[in-house]
Amino acid sequence: MSPNLTAVRNELPAVQASVYLNTGSYGPLSRAAATAIEGENRQQLTAGRLTGMGESGQSLSAALRGGFARILGCDSGEVALTHHTTDGMNIATWGIQYRPGDEIVTNSWEHPGGLLPVFAAARRFNLKVRVVSLDKDEDEETLLAKFEQAVNPRTRLLSVAHVSWKTGTVLPIDRLAELVHHHGGLIAVDGAQSGGAIRLNMRSSKADFYSIPGQKWLCGPEGIGALYVNSERLGDLLQTYVGYPSLRDGGAYDETGIFLPPDGAKRYEVGTTYRPALAGMWNGIQWLEELGLDWVYERTQKITRYTRAALSSIPSVRLVHTPMHAGLTSFTIDGISPSDAVDRLAEDNILIRSVPDPDLVRVSSHFFNDETDVDRLREGIEGL
Repeated sequence: MSPNLTAVRNELPAVQASVYLNTGSYGPLSRAAATAIEGENRQQLTAGRLTGMGESGQSLSAALRGGFARILGCDSGEVALTHHTTDGMNIATWGIQYRPGDEIVTNSWEHPGGLLPVFAAARRFNLKVRVVSLDKDEDEETLLAKFEQAVNPRTRLLSVAHVSWKTGTVLPIDRLAELVHHHGGLIAVDGAQSGGAIRLNMRSSKADFYSIPGQKWLCGPEGIGALYVNSERLGDLLQTYVGYPSLRDGGAYDETGIFLPPDGAKRYEVGTTYRPALAGMWNGIQWLEELGLDWVYERTQKITRYTRAALSSIPSVRLVHTPMHAGLTSFTIDGISPSDAVDRLAEDNILIRSVPDPDLVRVSSHFFNDETDVDRLREGIEGL
């Protein structure tokens, strides 16, 4: 039996306070996550942070890796806990062993969280960056053809988002991975707008590295994310900054400079993580699993289709064409700039956002949104 949507919305108090259509920036914090955060903070306040903290923290981290692994569709040993998507993209971009003459390929739709690590690594290692210019209404075959022109035997890394934060387009990650693998390169995927919005299966995916956050579509706290590292690529990704968690069994080093990493992706974790955030994220994932991840993804697709249909019915709205979509819908409105539209809708407590280059209005539809949310958005736009 599917969850009762009213009951689900009651577990997300922020969606009662507004028309919450901006999960792509920050998802509403679930009551399950908030309760765990509060409980962990209270425990630290009253009992201190000494006895048993290390052991319980390791157990909590291990459980959370397992939770993220189920979201990503991979083994827990292929998951490193991070602070956010950008953290994971930096780990993937900086850990690659570049050679003279190597290139990185990216594109004009990328978020700075994926783009800036590429630019910084290129500056540090004297690499060439090829930026594929994409149009907002790009179809899949044209998009692939543009990447085919850029990727070549010198391409060491292809850095790309699974879902564009600007247009909402779902990119064909496996076909892009096949392209770069054919030339001997690797692919790092920014999953900021996909993790928790669409079903992921790294076991069948051809991605090498895949980074997701906790605070968006998973409705968790800030400061927690995860990086998937394909177990067959551990030898291709160096540790670039390290600490106690980066060691095998916590003590596998000596003063001569020898140190041994764990067998899996945990080697890319560095230091102490804020325990209340760990607890909140773990509790939040368990709540989503209780709802049923299949239901979450199916409901997100259903309400996104409803959103696109509602917006398409407005004569002044011009939707961005996306053959496949996750939870984002981007568009323009005749006669008003995206930023002005967002500001005026916010006056009616309808919370969306605008994105730059190209200037678009962006709406995020997630499992907790109901048809009334979308109807209010439609009415608000019609009244502009």
